[in-house]
Amino acid sequence: MRRIQFTCLFLFTVFFHLAAQSTSIIGTVIDSANQAPIPFATVYFDGTTNGQTTDDNGKFELALNGIELPAILVVSHIGYRTQSLSIQDPTKSLNIALAVQGQMIQTVVVQDEDQRMKNLEEFRKVFLGADDWGLRAKIQNEEALFFNRDYETQQLRIRSKGMMKRALTINRRGGAWSADSSSYTFEQALNLQAKAKVPLEIKLPDLGYTVQVDLVRFLSEYRAGKTSHLGHYFFKPVVNKSGKPKARHKINRQQAYYNSSLHFLRSLYAGQLVENGYQIYERVRNRSNRKTELKLFDISPYLKQVEGEQLEIRGLKDRHLAILYYGDIKGRPLPRKKWNRTQPVQSGIYIGEDLCRIRADGTVGESDLAFSGYIGTRGVAWILPSDYEPPSSN
Repeated sequence: MRRIQFTCLFLFTVFFHLAAQSTSIIGTVIDSANQAPIPFATVYFDGTTNGQTTDDNGKFELALNGIELPAILVVSHIGYRTQSLSIQDPTKSLNIALAVQGQMIQTVVVQDEDQRMKNLEEFRKVFLGADDWGLRAKIQNEEALFFNRDYETQQLRIRSKGMMKRALTINRRGGAWSADSSSYTFEQALNLQAKAKVPLEIKLPDLGYTVQVDLVRFLSEYRAGKTSHLGHYFFKPVVNKSGKPKARHKINRQQAYYNSSLHFLRSLYAGQLVENGYQIYERVRNRSNRKTELKLFDISPYLKQVEGEQLEIRGLKDRHLAILYYGDIKGRPLPRKKWNRTQPVQSGIYIGEDLCRIRADGTVGESDLAFSGYIGTRGVAWILPSDYEPPSSN
């Protein structure tokens, strides 16, 4: 079962209470070599809808309404290296210098267009998602992507005429027959890696966002069934003539939110798993029949509130936990008394470190948490900004 690692999705804000008054952060983006201002640079708070481009003098001003500090500010421009910095103090004016992006030099490999199209197709399915929403999502500048793979040598020994017939249809990288045709040696791909020369522009028509993704790393590991991607995300909402989201986008965003990593982690942080339709189980082996069973798991002894409105998960390294979610036909959480009337949706969470931190907004920064099952198979086509709030049920 494929597991998507969400440690990679964003470098998000850490929460710290500010005074209620309206504040903003101002600054100038300049070229590090000649100190000239850089117009049209994109400046945004990572993983949010809060951002803008610099003016002709390289200046910007971002309102801090709804943003709690410290927060990660990302600055990007085509031809320059993307820079991210932690914003601690809203009163300081920033002077952000961008260095020119050195030309990315790829390993010189003669690769036909057919192979690139196969790489693109695989990347789209894994990164965006293979469902209807993923298929409708579009990367506007796919030419910015380039790919690489690691390989290992495999040998297929031919033990029958049937195997020989099937082996003759194999067309693998580095394929070669032995002198006596008793074996076939080829190179087996272990993974798919991707990078981008410039920020990716992705349209999400079902959610009503255009997303700028400064992709830092993408790695799909076949044997582990695990995909991880690290990047900076800036969401630009699509609005109607009145400046509000379209009705179908509001409905779809709510559908995407419930039973997502964002919803689960916010519920875990708030200590309201059951109230939000969740129960956690652990897979244990029954000694009598050696079968694996699900046993209700109390995660509360492993949680500790720490400074900066963060919650630590301690002592669960390398543990695989099952998540069951009980929702209605619209995906909204059901009250506990109605759980016996519905079939739960199952996901999983893998905790890869002794100490992982989650935040009140449902983000994890660089903590090693990976989701599988329903939550894990959702691609970028289902992703929401960290400042998204579902409509009130009242």
